[in-house]
This record gives sequence, C-alpha cells and structure tokens, in this order.
Amino acid sequence: MKYIWPAFRAISVCMLIVLIAPQVWADEPAGFNAQKEALVQELLTKGFGEGEARALLEDVRVEIYPEILHQKGKGINYFHRKFGLLTRASIESGQRVIRDNLDELKKIEASFGVEKEVLVAVYRVETYFGRYTGNYRVFNSLLTLTILENRRSAWAENEWINLILLSKERGLDPLAIKGSWAGAFGLCQFVPSAYLKYAVDGDGDGRVDLFNVVDAMASIANYLKCSGWEKGSLAKKKKAIYAYNHCDNYVKAVLAYARAMRKNG
Repeated sequence: MKYIWPAFRAISVCMLIVLIAPQVWADEPAGFNAQKEALVQELLTKGFGEGEARALLEDVRVEIYPEILHQKGKGINYFHRKFGLLTRASIESGQRVIRDNLDELKKIEASFGVEKEVLVAVYRVETYFGRYTGNYRVFNSLLTLTILENRRSAWAENEWINLILLSKERGLDPLAIKGSWAGAFGLCQFVPSAYLKYAVDGDGDGRVDLFNVVDAMASIANYLKCSGWEKGSLAKKKKAIYAYNHCDNYVKAVLAYARAMRKNG
C-alpha cells in the first residue's frame, strides 16, 4: 500500500519533509494506527459498516501531502498584472461564458436574485473558468490536514467526514475527486460542507455536479442568497461575497469584474 505517514504528530514539518519526501513507508508507523482507528470509529458513528470504513483508509491511493502545510490561503493580489483579472481578454472570456449559458443564467438570476455577472465573476476569480480547479485528491488533502497537527486539524477532520458522507450519498468515489490543497473542489471551489449545504442541481438532470457550469453557477447563487445577498443593497452584497471568501480584496475583485463585464458588454 502507498502510505506516507509521520511517526508522531509532534514532528516538525521541516524534519518530516527531510525524512519522507523521497520515499514511501513500507509499513505503517505505530503512531498512525491509533489515528486511523479513531477515524474508523468516527465513520462507524455516521452509519458506515466497519469493513466499508476500513477499506477507505486502506485504499492504495491514500497518501499524505506534507508540503501543503506550507501553503497559504490568503494574500492573493487579484488585481496584479499576472492575475490578469481586468484585461480585455479576461473580460471577453467572462462575457463569452454569459453568452454561451445565457438562458440558464437568466433562470438562475430569476430564482436566486443574484446577477449573472456576479456569478461569472466568482467563477473567474475562483478557477479562471475551470482552468485551475486543482490536482490534489481532496480526500488526501483533508486527511493530511487532519493527521498532521495544525490549526485546521479539527476543521479538516469534519470536512473529511463530510466528503465521505456526500460521496456515499451521491454514489461518488471520494478518492477520485480532485481539487485544491485546502480541500475545495469544482468550478466554484466548494469544500465538502459547503457542497452539502449549498450545492444545487442547476440544469435539472437530477444530479449535482460542481464541475458542470450550470450546476456550479446555481450553487454559487444559492450560497450568496443564503449568505444574505440582496440585489438592491451593496452592503449586503459585499457581506455575502465575503462569506464566500473571507477576504476584502476578493470582494472588491468580484464586484470590479462584474462591473467591467457590464460596462464593456
């Protein structure tokens, strides 16, 4: 099996990388056995069978990514030249998304009250229209943040459990879902708890697929509406976008891009 586990949670990240970066552990360290057992027991309380729960953690695709502990989720300069948010090409790409999905976006706007330009702006800022959705196995990213002690360990464990729950509910393979190092996935970059709470079937095909443009747009709209979005209130719009991503510059970027698409449309 392909496991790369630290012997003890107290080991420093730097030392961990030196010790395990070039190799795969032949045997599971004793320290991991107790952690694995605790996760299995947690799954049992959620209605999983013991064999089913253990099989998830014994899958050959399971591994950890110690390098993600160095990643930072904040500090992106959305208005930097390299991000290219307000370039002509970027704005035209957003307008093309609107034209290609106009009927569906109008329906979503009518249902949730969120302007189509804002939905496409979130889509642009989050994944550049699906170009960058992430190549990490979300299962492993969240498991890493659970196993390697850090300030997000409790949050990550809850999200890991939610990933498994939604996968069982939707008939998905949890180890096949790829996304960001932080555990978000799809065109709109929802973490598992957000999927369970806000993801909706936008195209009416009976399933929720966040890698489908219409489902993703409807899910963004539902998230913003549930976060207090009001079409006639700029303050409530900003508050709803901030709930989506706790960053003032993110709020400014989404609104600026939405305005640019309208202005140049």
